[in-house]
Amino acid sequence: MATTYVFTPVLDPPDRIPPERFNTLHQIRGFRKADLLGCRQGRILLLEMDWFIVWDPITGEHHNVDIPPAFDKLSYLYGAVLRAATDQSHMHGSCHSSPFNLVLMSPCQGYEDGTPPMACVYSSETGVWGNPISTTNRCEFARCNPGILVGNVLYWTSKSVNAKSKYLNLDLLGDDIIEFDLDRQSLAVIKGPPGLNHSTTHQIIQSGDCDVGLAILSHGRFEMWERKVSCHGGATWFLQKIVEMHTVLGLPPQAEGSVRAVEILGYDEENGAMFLFVDNNVYMVEAMSMQSMKLYQCSHHSYANDIHPFTSFYAPEIPNQMSNE
Repeated sequence: MATTYVFTPVLDPPDRIPPERFNTLHQIRGFRKADLLGCRQGRILLLEMDWFIVWDPITGEHHNVDIPPAFDKLSYLYGAVLRAATDQSHMHGSCHSSPFNLVLMSPCQGYEDGTPPMACVYSSETGVWGNPISTTNRCEFARCNPGILVGNVLYWTSKSVNAKSKYLNLDLLGDDIIEFDLDRQSLAVIKGPPGLNHSTTHQIIQSGDCDVGLAILSHGRFEMWERKVSCHGGATWFLQKIVEMHTVLGLPPQAEGSVRAVEILGYDEENGAMFLFVDNNVYMVEAMSMQSMKLYQCSHHSYANDIHPFTSFYAPEIPNQMSNE
């Protein structure tokens, strides 16, 4: 059975991208089933059983990339597609045939957590994977939220879980954050702010100073944290602000003793906005200003577990013009 992805346009015509552009069966020959790992700079990253698919739905162009041998026995694989460093002259998504890099990351070297993570980078220019990159630091979790790019560093946190789930397992959470520096080609495990290991819903963001930040949703409130690194290399998390969620979304206060079904579904790197599922509605919240907008309504059973914001643009075709002389 083929995998179905739901594309929901949020822009008005003529900027609205038709949902038909995102038909994997029509654009990718032999496509059956794949996990959607993320979107960035006009490309979508999918994971089949033994290979990745890097897909540009605007043009239909796609590339298959085999998983490197060092990773083919690992159970948990995550990835991120980025425009190649040698192609920084192009704006986001403006050159659909531009070279790309694919970052592969596994939070643990085996079937369980508690082992060091490992990463590897593929270049479409050379068509080969680089050497595996590891660290001596162990990671407490195996399931991750999608990787978020802040500056030139990718970050992964433990997978958010539904606080109202009957099968809530707090052992799946942790205060570790996996960090991959694209410039240094280095991998590290850093500690998050206090309370992250008890947070069921959280999201890596970019702070107002372009540092890595973290939004933690706890007891109906947003805790907005920022990580600062000193000139001596020491890092500290600072709590920037605490904001009541109902105030941000324009909702009535939560009744005492009740629990709202709230989840952070994703983050838009280019616009600095989070996507929230609250009371059968999906909202977009700008992380710095905390301004919000209701996008659409959906039932709890029909919304996607993750939202992957996709943006792209291209020069429109200009019809030939004939001049009279």
